Amino acid sequence: MNFPIEFNRVTFGLPVETFRVEAYIALEERLPVVTEFVLRLLKICGQVPFTAFRDYFGFSDGEALAVVESLCRQGLLDVFDEDMQLSRFAIERFEEAGGDHLRFSKVELKKDTVTFDLISFTPLKSNRGDLPSDNILKLDAAEEVLGKSIEHARTAYRQRYPEIAAMRDDLREKSYGVYSVEDVESKRRNYVPVPVAFALDGDGQVERIIDDTFESLAPPELVQFVNEQVTASIPRTLSIGAAGLEDFIDTFDLNLMRQYLTGKKFNLNAYLTEVHLNLTAKYPKGMNAIFGNIYLQENRERVAARIKDRRAGKRKHGKLLTSLAWLIPDYPLWGRGDAFAEAVGLFSNELHSSQMSEDTVYVFAYAERGQETAVTNQLRVPQLKQLHFSRPLVPDGALMQGRLELLLYPTGFMIALYHLSIPGNSGLWVPVGFMSTLPKHLDTAQKLLMKALSGNRYGRPARFTHKVSHSLPTTFEEGCAFLNYCGLSNLCNYLDTQEED
Repeated sequence: MNFPIEFNRVTFGLPVETFRVEAYIALEERLPVVTEFVLRLLKICGQVPFTAFRDYFGFSDGEALAVVESLCRQGLLDVFDEDMQLSRFAIERFEEAGGDHLRFSKVELKKDTVTFDLISFTPLKSNRGDLPSDNILKLDAAEEVLGKSIEHARTAYRQRYPEIAAMRDDLREKSYGVYSVEDVESKRRNYVPVPVAFALDGDGQVERIIDDTFESLAPPELVQFVNEQVTASIPRTLSIGAAGLEDFIDTFDLNLMRQYLTGKKFNLNAYLTEVHLNLTAKYPKGMNAIFGNIYLQENRERVAARIKDRRAGKRKHGKLLTSLAWLIPDYPLWGRGDAFAEAVGLFSNELHSSQMSEDTVYVFAYAERGQETAVTNQLRVPQLKQLHFSRPLVPDGALMQGRLELLLYPTGFMIALYHLSIPGNSGLWVPVGFMSTLPKHLDTAQKLLMKALSGNRYGRPARFTHKVSHSLPTTFEEGCAFLNYCGLSNLCNYLDTQEED
């Protein structure tokens, strides 16, 4: 681990719109010799009557009309009553060539589908997937732009056609330009995911790292817009020092972490340097330091490895098959995007590795009465089937002011994180904590989960689909039976007794 150290990752949704476009496109193909001769003749003669054109070439009325209509369709000829002349497009081709060595391009009507972002109208590769849920943080386009998106798309298609052609295999080598845009129709609006990582540098300052692919392709004004919107999405909270951290330290008896707390100020930079980087300070046996959200890649892989190990029976008491409990913090930038979805998927796959296993990931989130639908949408990811709510009732409210995060594999291992405000940037929370297999921590984690969810604090579980064949549980004991077990110390004593017998 080295600086900068990532502590959170959020996926933002860039608003885009897909359009169906009909336009005349000039292709780098030579015109037929006769066609080019006709155009050269009209360049010399200027406006020519239809009858003179017909008679000069010896055409019948039908043959002459067919030639004229073909040239009009290609945008090379304009007809006024009985007279015809070169179009402005054709004249410009003569002027570009200096009138000596003309190279005409064939003009064809093309039907195209193109996606533009709704900020700078940069052409993007079309995303044909489903509309992202509210799990991502959707950025907003200006109402004025939304109301005139077709007009903006018409202009952008003409001005940025080389970029559009570069994304088309059939046009990349032979496209010349847009002669005219005939029709533009909106097909749908969507969001393109833009992952943004938050990290701490060696001086304790926050670094914002936007996805490399997006930043390399997007114009400066679009990158600036995303940066501004990211800043606006950070909660404006006031926090004095490390309020609540002392309660976290006392609850789990974390003497190592206590060394870095002076009054209400936590020396995060020293803690990271000594505990995570230089490893000069370590937690007791059975404990390991954790930094950053659990769903970050390194952390989620560590959790998955632990689940796999316990379910394979590599410990003293054999296989441990159970579901996983995950109490999340009360923070709007938690779990927003692909990182959370990938963590849920990874944990679920490990829990389903055994045939016929019904074990799964249980996520517990805070939600006031009436807010359940909004929270459900924010946490909706493909493999999450169990989302239960904790009502933060007065006078206690959410555990440790909503800054506590717990992950418990019952009687196996647990993770506890405290989400600490950054000095000077209190709207960004940095998770610090530990993973443990010690009985006292496993017991404490179970008791805290039961405190957060038992009795009137237990809200109805989320309904991810309307096709529910059974009634939803109404109590914590009914909905989360896997967490209702005797104290760990009693269970271990019982298992040891059975082994002795």
